[in-house]
Amino acid sequence: MRAAAALLLTLASVCVGMLLRDGFRRRVQISEQICLLLREVRLRARLHEPLDVQVEALSANRELNALTFLSDCTARIRQGEPLPQAWAAAAEAFLHIHRLPCTQREMLIQCLPALSDADGHRVEGLLELYETRAAQALEAANRREASVGALCVRVCAAAGLLLGILIL
Repeated sequence: MRAAAALLLTLASVCVGMLLRDGFRRRVQISEQICLLLREVRLRARLHEPLDVQVEALSANRELNALTFLSDCTARIRQGEPLPQAWAAAAEAFLHIHRLPCTQREMLIQCLPALSDADGHRVEGLLELYETRAAQALEAANRREASVGALCVRVCAAAGLLLGILIL
């Protein structure tokens, strides 16, 4: 009976470590998709496509499926909410669930309202700045996932083994 309890405790600890690692992987995925989102916005801005049309098109893009706030923003726009407020509210709700670093949070909340207030030349500069920040955040997320994500599994597995041994 004790052996079974020790084994279950060890397996549960490994599962907790894997869940923690998956959280880091999810941050990398979201960071990658934010970079893709900004590239798409930049391309569409060059075509002089209105921002509300861009958001609706981007919400249907399957490559951006982790950025669920895009569909929320589109729904808010369809209900008559102005684009900057819809974006900010949808991004806030998304960020409440997904804990991203402060720099990424601020960028995501502020980018579309800033773009809606800017002229053509300033939009290009803002998007370049946001893309640079997003690339830096992606790089940091990859480093953190590689180091801390793997460590989470190892530490939880070791803790589970230790507790399992203590039970026996």
